[in-house]
Amino acid sequence: MIIKNFNYKCVNSTNDIAINLIKKKNIRAGLVLAEKQKKGRGQRGKKWISYKGNLFVSIFFSLDKIDMSIKELTKTNCFLVKKILYVYKFQ
Repeated sequence: MIIKNFNYKCVNSTNDIAINLIKKKNIRAGLVLAEKQKKGRGQRGKKWISYKGNLFVSIFFSLDKIDMSIKELTKTNCFLVKKILYVYKFQ
């Protein structure tokens, strides 16, 4: 699976960017990274506070053609988070 990186200085929400990439550009896998987020949101409508200096990221990929168990998918997600943290550390 090839995951494209989308880096931004400032966004309203990394989730909104990811949704737009999926819907409008038909991109199936990506990583949206922002230095600043103005209107992030948490799960179930909870408020999300975006402090300067934190990591703001959304990862998305289609599960249509992925033949993985939940265990393998969890490992893949952990690998992606590790990669993000490594890249973020050295920016």
